[in-house]
Amino acid sequence: MKCIICMLICLLWAGPVSAQTSISVDIAKARFAWSWVQGAGGPVTAFRMKCGPSAGTYPTLVSIPDPDARSLMLSAIVTEPGKYFCAVSAANQFGESANSNEVTFDAGVGPVAPADLQIQAQ
Repeated sequence: MKCIICMLICLLWAGPVSAQTSISVDIAKARFAWSWVQGAGGPVTAFRMKCGPSAGTYPTLVSIPDPDARSLMLSAIVTEPGKYFCAVSAANQFGESANSNEVTFDAGVGPVAPADLQIQAQ
């Protein structure tokens, strides 16, 4: 199976960001999005999102058993703040494609307003 997969990180409040750029994202608001082109191999039955703390090392894996899926919330695979390197691959009953291009980002958690925060007019 041959697939060409491109991966981007899309922020909910902004457009897509180049996969070659290292950015800072909020774990709760960022989303992975990818596109792919079916090659000569059999049809895709799932995608596999992989992330890790260094380039080419992906100890965390999330299988997405929907061949029509084109995105995944970052919080489904990244739960702790830090620097991440991620890639996606396509799979079917015969095996797995090569990894997509790798995306690098710093994940964090956005600020939460205190419960007693108030605005006063002057």
